Amino acid sequence: MKAAILNEKLLHPQSQPQDYIKLIFQSEFGPGHLIPNPELAKNRLYEEWQQVKDLPAENPQDIGGGYIRLCIKGIDQSRLEEINNAFVISANEKSGSDAGFMSKLELFLDMAQENCFDFDSHAAEMAVKEYLKDGIRPTSHTKTYHKHYTPAYRVVRK
Repeated sequence: MKAAILNEKLLHPQSQPQDYIKLIFQSEFGPGHLIPNPELAKNRLYEEWQQVKDLPAENPQDIGGGYIRLCIKGIDQSRLEEINNAFVISANEKSGSDAGFMSKLELFLDMAQENCFDFDSHAAEMAVKEYLKDGIRPTSHTKTYHKHYTPAYRVVRK
């Protein structure tokens, strides 16, 4: 997990604490929600791809826990069905535990204490506290992350 967090910092240096919480959640729980309608998921994927298809492609990002973020920027349309199938299968598998997630959050907070990030440990602690106030759940990337990186990916099992 530490390698995945450090890789996130390298790839996306503008990441904020909430973005790391999202990475950790995905690493523990995968996509984090069931996909009852694969066709609807494919339609959403296609719509998102339409917006990013002309952006430079990115390599898959290992996020730990046996998962990767599979970027859809700049990929050929013919790969969308394959990506959607992998996403649906990954999303519908039971994965992770609250204890595993909390352990990874503690690692993140320890790294913040060691000054591994461009934000201070207090910012990391406050973000984790605010996040946990509503329970463990999927979260979104920050506006800063969206502005700098235009995230467009699906979390899938390696």
